[in-house]
Amino acid sequence: MKNKKFLSKMLATTTVAAGMLAVAGCDGNFSAGSGSEQPSVETATATTQDIEEAITVSGFVKPETSTEIKSEINGRITRILVKNGESVKEGDLLLEIDPQTYQTTVDSNDRTVRQRRLDVEKSARDLERTKGLFEGDYDTEQNYLDAITEYESNKLQLEIAQAALDNSELELAKTKIVAPHDGMISDLDVYVGNVISGAGSFSSGTTLMKVNDMRTLRVEADLNEIEANKIELGAATQVTFDSLPKTSFTGTVNYLSSFGVQDSTTSTLYKFPVWVNFETSGILVRPGTSANLSILVAKAQNVVAVPASAIFIEDKVRFVFVKKDERKFERRPVKVGIGNLNFIEVKSGLKVGDVVATTRPSQSDIVDTEGKALGGSAPVRDRSSHRNGPP
Repeated sequence: MKNKKFLSKMLATTTVAAGMLAVAGCDGNFSAGSGSEQPSVETATATTQDIEEAITVSGFVKPETSTEIKSEINGRITRILVKNGESVKEGDLLLEIDPQTYQTTVDSNDRTVRQRRLDVEKSARDLERTKGLFEGDYDTEQNYLDAITEYESNKLQLEIAQAALDNSELELAKTKIVAPHDGMISDLDVYVGNVISGAGSFSSGTTLMKVNDMRTLRVEADLNEIEANKIELGAATQVTFDSLPKTSFTGTVNYLSSFGVQDSTTSTLYKFPVWVNFETSGILVRPGTSANLSILVAKAQNVVAVPASAIFIEDKVRFVFVKKDERKFERRPVKVGIGNLNFIEVKSGLKVGDVVATTRPSQSDIVDTEGKALGGSAPVRDRSSHRNGPP
């Protein structure tokens, strides 16, 4: 009997609890429905703006002028006067090759030149004496002509010897390798005692180091086909660096590939290399540093503009929601121009001072230009301006 009473009380308690939950559930559904307050719609006002549309892309810094240093002659390195990262001026001595063999050749050729010069002097005296005898009928014409020949031959031999001396002196000078221009040393990977081959050898010579002109650098990056068709040579570019947050430069596009280069990772994609040059003005930017490019492709001044989030698109038609009263928004088609991450130019459909929604209003709050409620599916946010601006 007691068990029956206990069960009856438990059932009654469970029923009451279930009823309370049911009521709570009904209240929740009701508050989320037409009886609850709708979430507010964020808005912005159409204003006059100067808009610049730019393409952003990343790349890496390289020297505009980087010269590979090679020896023109074979030999053994006897001195290295620079190190990686060191700045040099044009004409500074970088490295020396053992000059002994070349100096020996110069000395030998110098002695030959002196001998040939003595031969010329002697033959000149002989010619002068023979000429006097011939003119006084004391010698034959043949001897006179032979004296002329001997003199001319010795002059020719002197010229040949002098040329050999000059050439050997040039070869000796090549044992001292100097900087071809101002720059910074990199890729120095040889040591004193290394035997190197000259640039004229079968192997095209040993690369001794590189001299990189750090005054003018460039950023090399890759564009897609849409971006490449928007950019022109000479376009102004802002150059920034993640690793140098306080450093930026203004550069120009000085090279844009006319042909697509097949992507090494995806055979169906092509990229278009672009180079942007900039002057460092003495600020050190290390080659190999990653850089961000913002390449200007279009700009408009004093135009009607709204935030990019205010432009919606449906069936290729762009439109905005213009605020009419506290809750109602008019769906209005617009014609857009250039844009960037912040603002989009509105060429028609809006005027300065119009208030537009930057978040989508509730479907029940949207009306047409005559104030009639609109139904249908929700519009899609216009994402076309995320990088390249609206088409």
